[in-house]
Amino acid sequence: MNVKNLFVIIFVIPFFGHSQDPAFVPSGKPFATIFANFHQGITGSAKDEAAFELVRGYIGYEYNFSPEFYAKINVDVGSPNDLSPYSKARRYAYFKNAYLRYMQKSLTIDFGLIDMRQFKLQETVWERRYLMKTLADEYQLGQSADLGMNINYKFTSWFDADLSVSNGEGYSSIQMDDVFKYGIGPTITLPRNFTSRIFYEFTKKEITETTLTLFTSYDYKKIWNVAGEAVIRQNDKWKENRNIFGWSVYAKYNLTKKYQLFARYDRLTSNILEGEINPWNLAKDGTALVAGIQFQPISKIKMALNYHDWYPLAANMEGGGFIYFDVEVKL
Repeated sequence: MNVKNLFVIIFVIPFFGHSQDPAFVPSGKPFATIFANFHQGITGSAKDEAAFELVRGYIGYEYNFSPEFYAKINVDVGSPNDLSPYSKARRYAYFKNAYLRYMQKSLTIDFGLIDMRQFKLQETVWERRYLMKTLADEYQLGQSADLGMNINYKFTSWFDADLSVSNGEGYSSIQMDDVFKYGIGPTITLPRNFTSRIFYEFTKKEITETTLTLFTSYDYKKIWNVAGEAVIRQNDKWKENRNIFGWSVYAKYNLTKKYQLFARYDRLTSNILEGEINPWNLAKDGTALVAGIQFQPISKIKMALNYHDWYPLAANMEGGGFIYFDVEVKL
């Protein structure tokens, strides 16, 4: 999107939206979110680690031009995952979102640098993005945001589906070739707070890389919730027969309106290639455990004291456990 088109979206569309509904008053607001923590290693290879850390910051603005048109710009300030651990003191700013949304009855269309919907439901149920990303995002089996378009349609009160076309490289790597990622996913919400979702996406170069995500959640009277998801990646990074399987189970229990217990267990494995004796991705295979208590004094602030560990499946690698105190602040 060039500068001229951006000006058209910002300055022209609001007037069209306003003229269509004289009673509507266009409005916008800034927003900001901060993730920070203190962590202390207590077992294994983590024993000598301790630090205060500003993990990530989001700064942005959202604007409602009309009942049909909405736009959002969001800057992500953090340390990219592809840099060495020694660069974590640096901070790099990326556009996490910059998109226009059109809404009409049951139809919603997002266009631009959009949030990818394949694990937004999981993030909503997990509730603790400031502690840890959900399964596919945490282990780089999907992109949380990308350049593209998403179409969502709500067929009934309990069934909706979305279709997406994107560059497939994520928001920190802008792709300029003609290879796109396609995804489709239905979501079912049944009575008594039972929710399930299936999402399938693929992208083709010489061979096709595919990712299948399955998710289900049950919520009991807003007192407790249990959820599980599984991700199956085939031909990872377009390399034949290099497959990854991950699954995650998490639960929460509300002690009071302000205090909540939570726990999560992840497992990530890869297949053994023909002629090999070890899984091809063994260095990254392993299990993770997170458990703790969350305190939410007001709606805009969350704090969590928790134990977090990672145990690699490789016999020659040592795991480590941490005590974390994490904070999320929304402005």
